[in-house]
Amino acid sequence: MTPFKHFKRIKLWKKFTCMGLLCLALIVTPILMYWHEANKSLMLLSTEQEGLQPIRLLSNIIQRTQQHRATAARYLQDNSFPQSNQRAKAKELEEAIYSYELYLDKHPNPEYRASFEKIVGVWHGIHQKVSRKRLTYAESHEMHRIVINMQLQYLNSLIDYYHLSRDAYADGYLINVSLIQAPELIETVARMRGYSIILLVNGRATADERAQLKVLMLSADEKISAIDVVLRKLEMMDSKKYASTRKQFQAAKTQYEKTRAIIQKEVFDKDEFSYSKDDFYSAFGATIKGYYGCVHLSIDELDSSFVNRINNEKYNRAWILFFLLVAILVTVNIYIGFVRRLLRELGGEPQDLTEIVKAIARGDLDSEIEIKRSDSLLASIKYMQESLRESDRAKSEYITTASHELKNPLSAISSTLSLSVSGQLGSLPEPALSYLDVARKNSVRLGELIDSFLDANKLSVAKLELDMRVQPLLPIIEDAKLSMTAYARKYGVHILMGRRFEYLLVNVDARRLRQVLKNLLSNAAKFSNKGEEIIINTIVHSDRVRIEVIDHGFGIVDERKDKLFQKYWENENAESPTVGGLGLAISKELVQAMGGELGFTSTVGVGSTFYMDLPLEEPNSD
Repeated sequence: MTPFKHFKRIKLWKKFTCMGLLCLALIVTPILMYWHEANKSLMLLSTEQEGLQPIRLLSNIIQRTQQHRATAARYLQDNSFPQSNQRAKAKELEEAIYSYELYLDKHPNPEYRASFEKIVGVWHGIHQKVSRKRLTYAESHEMHRIVINMQLQYLNSLIDYYHLSRDAYADGYLINVSLIQAPELIETVARMRGYSIILLVNGRATADERAQLKVLMLSADEKISAIDVVLRKLEMMDSKKYASTRKQFQAAKTQYEKTRAIIQKEVFDKDEFSYSKDDFYSAFGATIKGYYGCVHLSIDELDSSFVNRINNEKYNRAWILFFLLVAILVTVNIYIGFVRRLLRELGGEPQDLTEIVKAIARGDLDSEIEIKRSDSLLASIKYMQESLRESDRAKSEYITTASHELKNPLSAISSTLSLSVSGQLGSLPEPALSYLDVARKNSVRLGELIDSFLDANKLSVAKLELDMRVQPLLPIIEDAKLSMTAYARKYGVHILMGRRFEYLLVNVDARRLRQVLKNLLSNAAKFSNKGEEIIINTIVHSDRVRIEVIDHGFGIVDERKDKLFQKYWENENAESPTVGGLGLAISKELVQAMGGELGFTSTVGVGSTFYMDLPLEEPNSD
C-alpha cells in the first residue's frame, strides 16, 4: 500500500480513531494526573531530603556558638579560667563554620552565602573581642545572643527554602518539634544557664535578676509544653514510628526538670548562693546536650523516612507506568478488534464502499464489485447494484422500444399533416387548415419529446455517442441563434450577439452543442418579458471559453434552484416561473460529456444568466 493510500485510509478512519483516542484519554488522563502529582511529591521529598544536610551543619554551628558563649562568659568572669578552653571552643566553632562553607561551595546559593557570611562576620568580631577581653561577660552574653538569633532565623529560612515546613505527613510534626521548636528551647535553656552562672558567681541576686531568670524559666516551660503537645499528636498518628526520638525527648525533659529543681532550690529559695558553678554548668550542659541529641536523632530518622518515602513514590510510579501501558495496550487491542470486526461486517474498506455507493447514487451501475464474504454489507450492495442494473436495463429497453414504436406512426402522422397543410392533398377550408397546422406543430413537439427521452436514456446508460471534432465555435453559436430567432419573435423578444471570436477552436459535437444552445435560448425566450433582449455573450480565458445566455425575465427563486437540473421536473408559475424537465438535465449531461460545465446565476426580478464553460483546443493568445 502506497503512503498516499495509507494517508487516505487514516483520514477515512478519523472518526473511529478519534473515538479510540477519546476512550484512551478517559483511561489515561486520570493516570497521568496521578503521575504528575506523584512527580511533584517525589520532587518535594527529594528537596526536603536535600535540606537535611545543611540543617544538620547549621545546628552544629548553633550548638558550638552556644558552647562558646558559656565558655567565654566563664573566661571573662573568672581570671583563673584557662584561655585554652575558650580557644578550643572557638576552634570547634570555626571547624563547624568551615564544614558549612564547603557545603555552600558544592551547592552554590549566592543569597544564602551572603547571609551566612554576615553571621560569620559578626561572630569573628565577638571572638576577637573575647580573646582580648575587651568585653564584659554581660556584653559577651548579649552579643552571642544576637548572633545566635541570626543563626536561628537563618535556620528557619533554610527550613522554608527546602519546603520542610510544608510536609503534610507525620514527618511534618517531627520537623516542627526538632528543627523549629527544639532549637528555640535550647537557646532559652542556654540563656538560663548563662544567667544562672552569673548569679552564682556574684553569690546573690536582686529581685529584678530573680524575675528575669523566672521569665526565662517560664518561657522554657511553655516551649516544652508545646513540644509535648506535638509529640502526643505524633504518637497518635503512628505509635511505633519515631518511638526512639520521643523517648529521647522525654529523657531530655527529665534532665531539664532536674536542672530546674536545682535553680529553684539553689537560686530562688536562697538569699546567698553556694552551689558549685562547675556542677551547675555540667547539669545544664547535660540538658542542652540531651536536646541536641534529640535534634540530631530526629534528622537521622527524617533522612531514613524520606528515603523510604522516595522509594515508595518511585515504586508507585513504576506501577502507574505499568498500568498506563496495560491500559494503552488493552484500548488498542479493543479498538483493533472492533475495526477488524467492522471490516468483516462491511466486507471491504469503508473508502471502497463509500466510492461504490456514490457511484450507484450517480447512476453508475457498471463498476465491478469483488466480495470476500457473502454475508457482508458489500455483498448486499453488490446484490442491490445487480438488481438496479437489471431494472435499468429493462427500463432502457422499454423506453427505446416504446420510443421507436411511437416514432414510426408519429412520422407518418406528421408527414400526412405537413402534406395536408401545404395543400398537396387538395384544398381544404381555412378552419380545417388552422386545426391541421396546430396538429402538425404538436406532432413535431411530440417527436422532439420522444428524441429527448431517447437522449436521456442513452445518457443514463452512457451509450450516447458523440461526434467530437475540433472546430470553430462561432459558427455553432450563430447557427443556434439563427434557428431560434423566429421562436423568440413569437414571445416578443430579440436575440443579440455580443463580441465575436472567429479564431476560437473547441473540441465538441457541433449538433449536440447547438442542441444545448437552442434549449437555453428557448427557455430564455419563454420566460422573458415581452420586448426584452436575450444576449449571447462570449468570454475568453487562457484555457477555456464561457458562453453566456442572458435574459431579463422573472428570475429563479432560491428554493427552486437546486431542482433546476433534475430530470422530469418543471414548474411554471405566473409570478416566478422556472424551467426544468428533460431539457436542462440533458443539456447539463451533454456539456459534461464534452468536457465542460453548465451552470447559472439568477436574481428574482432581474433575470438569469445560464453559462457553459468549454476547454479551448488552442490557448487564447489575445
